[in-house]
Amino acid sequence: MQIFSPDSEVMEFLSKVTDYIIINLLTLFLSIPIITIGAAHTAKFYTSMKIARGEEPSAVKSYFKSFKENFLQVTGAWMIILTVGLILAFDWYNVLYGKAAAMPFILKAALGLLTFVVWAVAYCMFPFEARYKVTLKELFKASMVMALLNLPRMVLIFIVTFLPYVVCAWYIQWGLAIWLLCTTVSLYLISKEFNKQLELLNKEDKVCNESGDYEAC
Repeated sequence: MQIFSPDSEVMEFLSKVTDYIIINLLTLFLSIPIITIGAAHTAKFYTSMKIARGEEPSAVKSYFKSFKENFLQVTGAWMIILTVGLILAFDWYNVLYGKAAAMPFILKAALGLLTFVVWAVAYCMFPFEARYKVTLKELFKASMVMALLNLPRMVLIFIVTFLPYVVCAWYIQWGLAIWLLCTTVSLYLISKEFNKQLELLNKEDKVCNESGDYEAC
């Protein structure tokens, strides 16, 4: 039957779904040591964005290629983010259970916004590192600009990223199946969005290079 032909749309769709499941599982397992979270997520976006662009890489081969090539730099960046995250976690502990519990609401809101911005910068860092070869300073600068210029989109990405875990906790008996389904869909949507944003960045850089007006850019 044509539907089961390797070139059929159904089989191509199933192949992509399988690739995304493999990518998510690899990221889950390779994130367990914590120190490897940065490299694991960079490899995830490196492979998933290729698939979302219509390319057909070997999911496992592409994943470990990126993991190996970006490990040193992105791990250094991840350690910085992790340190900042631990400081924020300590602050939140004091706000919720410590002496800072009585602090004004406006300060709590500011801490919440700062926490979200740090998460957004860290999240943008992974796809940016997956797409470009830049210095550590340039990586943080570009990730911060990308996160701040796309805060509304980052709110949606935040929801799409963490919603699968909320749903899994709610329906824990179907947790694994729900997690695989939701993370597959969310990774595809997020990868398409990052491809779109990075493509716009490429066009802006091209215009700047052609015009030579870097100050305006």
